Amino acid sequence: MENIIDQSLCKKCGICAEVCPNKIIGQNGSIHFKNEREHLCLQCGQCMAVCPTKSIQIKGLSYNDFLELRNGKSNYESFMEVLAGRRSVRNFKNQPVRNELVDEIVNSVSYAPFGAAPEKMEISVINSREKIESVLPLISDFFLGLEKMVENPISSIFLRLIAGKENFHTVKNHIYPIAKGGNYNLENGDGITRGAPCLITIHASKNAEAHTNNGVIYATYMMLAAHAVGLGATMIECIIPAINRNNKLKQFFQIPEKNEAIMSIIVGHPKYRFKRTIKRKKHKVHKVE
Repeated sequence: MENIIDQSLCKKCGICAEVCPNKIIGQNGSIHFKNEREHLCLQCGQCMAVCPTKSIQIKGLSYNDFLELRNGKSNYESFMEVLAGRRSVRNFKNQPVRNELVDEIVNSVSYAPFGAAPEKMEISVINSREKIESVLPLISDFFLGLEKMVENPISSIFLRLIAGKENFHTVKNHIYPIAKGGNYNLENGDGITRGAPCLITIHASKNAEAHTNNGVIYATYMMLAAHAVGLGATMIECIIPAINRNNKLKQFFQIPEKNEAIMSIIVGHPKYRFKRTIKRKKHKVHKVE
């Protein structure tokens, strides 16, 4: 099925043409798709979501995929209360997470915005503490090797070239000091996945458009969803390079060879409940007038 507009239903209000991000809908007597621009369709569904008569059909989408909104408004204070109440949780009860809750968390990305090509994003879920523990030695060994690479002047240069400037500084200034402090040494306990019973990893083809941004957005939605269902979660980016550079880990996480891991999230029942939050002011705001 191609993109079509049912002219018998269309009210010719033109709202769809206004909201289309790539201006593929024209208004000239009738509302129609522009043949010369139709290849730019993102399948974002904006036109279908705004159409009052459901007269638009985008290839690959159905009105069955949409939910009717009662009102488009949200209370700012309530929303901020939700954000303030979410904390990164690293202490978990020795209690499994029901698969139904994991499904709800993963399904939250269905409502997430995307940079491009959401169909190329994939998610791997390990909802078993036993399975997570089985691969911790491989991840811990990776950090041991990483320490040696950072400390060696020659290998450190290669690490910077391979990882890129931003990732290298993250490794050198954040991951390396923590690893050097013994946090990732399993003799000191699990400082990697923190005893979490569930581990969710987002990955995508290395050539997929905007996949890094998509992965971080998806991880954010899933963390908020975990909070909403009464669970605790936190992103653990530290295991991502270990997964991407160890074929055994990629196979364990069921990540295709052509894909790369973007972000992981640990999830579980919080062992403690935070009584207060902190409002950080570490960002700078530049208002251009």
